[in-house]
Amino acid sequence: MQRLPWIYAGLAALCLGAWIFFGNYAGPAGLPVPALGPFFHPPQGFWTNTLTDMTDRTGSRSITIDHPLAKGDIFFDERSVPHIFADDLEAACFLQGYVMAADRLWQMDISTRSTEGRLSEILGPRTQSRDIDQIRRGYRVAARRTVDTMKVYFPDDYRATVAYADGVNAFIDQLTPDQYPFEYKLLGHAPLRWSPYRSALLLKGMAQGLSARYEDVAAERTLAYLGEATYRELFPARFPDASPIVPDEAYAGKKKPGTTAARSAAVSMAPAPVAQKIPLHASPRLPKTDQSSPAWPTVAEFAEEKLPYTIFPQDPDNGSNNWAVSGKKSNTGRPLMANDPHLGLSLPSVWYEAQIKYGEVNARGVGLPGAAGLAMGFNDHIAWGETNVGHDVTDWFRITWTDSSRTHYLLDGETVAATIVRDTLLVKGQEDMVIETPWTIFGPVPFTEGPYADMAMRWIAHDAPGKERPHSSSGTFLRLPAATGYDDYVDALRGYVNPAQNFLMASRQGDVAMRPNGYFPLRTRGDGRYPYAGDTRASAWKGYIPFNERPVHKNPSRGFVASANQVTTGPQYPYPYQGRFGEYRGRIINRQLARETTMNQRKMKELQLSSYSLLAEELVPWLIARVDRGSLDEEGRKLLRVLSEWDYNFSAESRGATLFEMWRKRVYNFTFDELPRDSGYLQPEIWKWNDLLSEQPNHPIFDIDSTRNFRETAATLTQRAFEEILDELDGKLPEPWYIARDARIQHLGRIPGFGTDRIKAPGARMVPRVFDDGFGASWRMVVELGDNPRAWGALPGGPSGQPSSQHYTTGLDDWINGRYHELIRWPSPEAAASLATGHWSFN
Repeated sequence: MQRLPWIYAGLAALCLGAWIFFGNYAGPAGLPVPALGPFFHPPQGFWTNTLTDMTDRTGSRSITIDHPLAKGDIFFDERSVPHIFADDLEAACFLQGYVMAADRLWQMDISTRSTEGRLSEILGPRTQSRDIDQIRRGYRVAARRTVDTMKVYFPDDYRATVAYADGVNAFIDQLTPDQYPFEYKLLGHAPLRWSPYRSALLLKGMAQGLSARYEDVAAERTLAYLGEATYRELFPARFPDASPIVPDEAYAGKKKPGTTAARSAAVSMAPAPVAQKIPLHASPRLPKTDQSSPAWPTVAEFAEEKLPYTIFPQDPDNGSNNWAVSGKKSNTGRPLMANDPHLGLSLPSVWYEAQIKYGEVNARGVGLPGAAGLAMGFNDHIAWGETNVGHDVTDWFRITWTDSSRTHYLLDGETVAATIVRDTLLVKGQEDMVIETPWTIFGPVPFTEGPYADMAMRWIAHDAPGKERPHSSSGTFLRLPAATGYDDYVDALRGYVNPAQNFLMASRQGDVAMRPNGYFPLRTRGDGRYPYAGDTRASAWKGYIPFNERPVHKNPSRGFVASANQVTTGPQYPYPYQGRFGEYRGRIINRQLARETTMNQRKMKELQLSSYSLLAEELVPWLIARVDRGSLDEEGRKLLRVLSEWDYNFSAESRGATLFEMWRKRVYNFTFDELPRDSGYLQPEIWKWNDLLSEQPNHPIFDIDSTRNFRETAATLTQRAFEEILDELDGKLPEPWYIARDARIQHLGRIPGFGTDRIKAPGARMVPRVFDDGFGASWRMVVELGDNPRAWGALPGGPSGQPSSQHYTTGLDDWINGRYHELIRWPSPEAAASLATGHWSFN
């Protein structure tokens, strides 16, 4: 018993030591935990984030800031959406920056760190390789170029961007550490000062998510493996039944754009090494060293990883729907417009709702947290919105180094020095690293190993053209809210570079128009499908498609314009391009719009919320017809009825939707067993597979590689897939679709408890109502143009980025259940004062 005091003393000392160790240092022993002392500090720790005054927007506040632009008013409605009233554009940008920072500061901070390659500064070595990739791929350089160009050539846009940054910093300057958003305390860091550079990083992150797709090496290897004839058959340039965004009829009676050279380029192909054709049964696999290389993940890998901290994660289905019907198809006699961008879903939401009123401008819509302006919205005169174009605007060039130092390379028979760009990578708990990246005339050379080793990356988002355009890309989203008609809409698009978007417009004057717009490369030859030789200037791009020769669809006789990420143009368009295009949503939307004689805002919403699958309509009858019903027992017949009685809607409770997805994916994988996802080869598009099933069911591609003594057909694969599913279910029915899909919306930083549970809602990837795990309609909007335009919207979240706020998920329930809220624009501060629930006055 004499020892007990000493034992107690020893335990106390151990506890004290542990508290000192864990309480004062973040990430002790490599554990992903904050410094517990500051985190649990009673007056300064995370407890303060539960106080309502941190996120309360009710009542009135007078805010005094020593800045010439800190004048105006912000009113908040019952949903805590800000309504900004200012004297001019720059003051409006200042107030927008202030209120966005108040609601979304950590989201703005962490998402631009992700693009810049600065996550390791706060997260440590676990994000080091990711940061190095971002640095070497040139995102810092691209953002700096954007800002430098804006300063010199677009001073008006630069002043607006500086005003926005000043507003953000004005809010940061008022914060004390105990008022930092919760995530700062959890990760143990402080807010970054904002600047035009950070806004540029935000837009480069958007470009990465929407236009940094490339499959050049995979295409080259697939061509070499299959041989040219089989490759051309499985990977044709166009879908013959496509319903393009800008059909050839748009050019009827007009001089077609382009030149003879452009038409010649359209039919030429980039050279690619073609190995001796390998029979399909040989099915060699790529060397393991290639498959496991540290090169940047493919689009599919990105989608699977669902990388945290970025608001624009790459996804093979990143896209959107938008359309407008003219007055002749509208119940009001004026145009109707709809837009819903499909992106990665997270909390807080990708978009931030706001009304912005200054001078004669009175616009409402959504913008990106971290950038000034409104990306989608409406005003007194027009409505506008975007979908992703999907063109391949990234090319790769094989560099021949003259020595192992990778500082000089061959170009047209001469030795040329590479420009070595040096960047500093800060890694928490380690010494700073200097990252050196060689840049060639084509672009950076990011990788030293893997499939893209020693290739230069030519990406359109690295470019920051100056005097040849009238304004910056940022300026597009400052000018659209002020547009009064078609001509202003066109002018607002002239300076936009990347990521290319299908810009939709409808006006109360009666115009409806779609312009696939952005900078599209003019390649010397081919369409960028394969890597080019990097030892000659002849391989370099020769410019961009001129603005006036980009596709346009204005006031067509059919009475509507529409896009859903399908192929951009008809086959007569003279400039060659290739990319990833979805061909099911676009066709079903165009079909529905063509069938309707009169649309109204209710029908516009119903089409946005439609979970009807055109793929299922085309494929299900074929699948059912190929099953040998005579061989089925009662369980088999019962399972088949699940699909035969299905209405092709991906409703939440549908079991037919689940069975269809199980069946069609299995048949697809059987079909292309020679080209598995992990092989490094391309896989044919769904429409091509569907076409093979119906038109060429005995094609050799259906023969499974591993069954040497039996030749499969489409029918035998379909039967085999059904039997396997039947065995796996073991007498049970498929799960309801919402359970099988298991879709959730997670916190941006993947912090447990700050996202949603499984969401019960209709939708799937290839239907108008796109919804999958962490992916879907990031904003829905329907606008009824007229003398007094009306609009409705739905956001999967709320204005606040604070998980403790009641407005963190304000709109989520409505979004899940297909409800919309009206997008009210107050005409004046006086009108707002009588209706608002909160008011910030700046003076």
